[in-house]
Amino acid sequence: MARIKIINDPVYGFISVPYGILLELIDHPYFQRLRRISQLGLSSIIYPGATHTRFHHALGAYHLMTKALQTLEMKGVELSSEEKEGACIAILLHDLGHGPFSHVLENILIPVEHERLTLLLMEDLNKQFGGKLNLAISIFKNEYPKKFLFQLVSSQLDMDRMDYLTRDSFYTGVSEGIIGYDRIIQMMNVIENQLVIEEKHYFR
Repeated sequence: MARIKIINDPVYGFISVPYGILLELIDHPYFQRLRRISQLGLSSIIYPGATHTRFHHALGAYHLMTKALQTLEMKGVELSSEEKEGACIAILLHDLGHGPFSHVLENILIPVEHERLTLLLMEDLNKQFGGKLNLAISIFKNEYPKKFLFQLVSSQLDMDRMDYLTRDSFYTGVSEGIIGYDRIIQMMNVIENQLVIEEKHYFR
């Protein structure tokens, strides 16, 4: 029986992380530094509740990824345990390269996009973990044949976007970003290697 760590998230409730490389990555200093990176930069000056961090966001995006992968498997999309783990690692680490105040100081402190820094950090972690991030990096770089896995990480339907819309709305107290993320995920499918949303069917 697999051991799991339970993290209590104010947005989604309990998030389950299996013991193994995912938990080891969360415990790594590269990931732990995200606790000190503001998700919304200086927005807390306007919205006092907006004090959440990239750490919160990364865990939330990971949680939504697990839900999306479960949905796709339920609909007959073939996924190996390695592919699921790789996709989860890719989304968990997708913001690793953010600096202080997130986008506010991007390209000012260091003239490099945070995505490039993220990839450099992922490659360094891959060396530290003996190549266990090869698949995750391939997905992150959109080099893996199953393109829908990259789309779950970065696209108009990605788990990054679904979490930050939901989480930022929650912490700022505004309603503009509230979406039916659970409904959207339940309607996901894969057609011709592309992530799609199923057409709604009406029953009489």
